[in-house]
Amino acid sequence: MIRVCDLLSPPPYGWEWIDIYQLGANGSAVARRELFVMLSGVRLLTEPPSPALTRRRTPIRRMPVRAGG
Repeated sequence: MIRVCDLLSPPPYGWEWIDIYQLGANGSAVARRELFVMLSGVRLLTEPPSPALTRRRTPIRRMPVRAGG
């Protein structure tokens, strides 16, 4: 989280606008986001999440193709 946003009018009780960075698979910031969140549902992580597992792609088996009749 970057910060809690300052607004001209206060949001409903228990809700806040926050600025955050969206993290990529390697843990670096890839986008900046603004979220409207209920504070009671926000959890602080004590350690970063594990990197996304990458699946090995299996190549498609190609078959010979005959054109025409």
